[in-house]
Amino acid sequence: MMQNDYCLVSVGRTQVGLVGITEIFAGLKSEKGKTDAELQKVLLEKAEEKNYIPPGARAEYEKALFREFKKFLGEKVEEERGHFLEVTILGPGCYSCNKSEQDVMAVLSETGIRANLNHVSAPNRIAQYGILSTPALIMNGKVKSSGRVPSKPMIKKWLEEEKG
Repeated sequence: MMQNDYCLVSVGRTQVGLVGITEIFAGLKSEKGKTDAELQKVLLEKAEEKNYIPPGARAEYEKALFREFKKFLGEKVEEERGHFLEVTILGPGCYSCNKSEQDVMAVLSETGIRANLNHVSAPNRIAQYGILSTPALIMNGKVKSSGRVPSKPMIKKWLEEEKG
């Protein structure tokens, strides 16, 4: 297994941590001629080898894994939105990246806005977003800033816009 091959994946209304996903995706990257349904089935079967997948949630996992696989291939994918905003910080863990994360957490706490907050630090995962300079702030799949730490009032404005 690849080192640090652990991914957070949105499944239904929650996020789950899955191991071995990048390795599975890399192995299936060259699978030509399979239908989407066949790929979904294979992704689920391979993910089950290293992860617990509740029997009642198999269809949701299949859909989520396929969505993540398409992102891995560099395809544009419409994110599924649950009841929470999806907020992602991209950055290797430097001072600016951590400051962005702390500022987002502070604004979420102040406003009471509910959000799933992820900090993606693995270079290969950052590259999948097509971002060249970090820190980057992404909300519901939209890049809000890149290469700078946005101000708290700006973060609040973006969160309120995305909340609807």
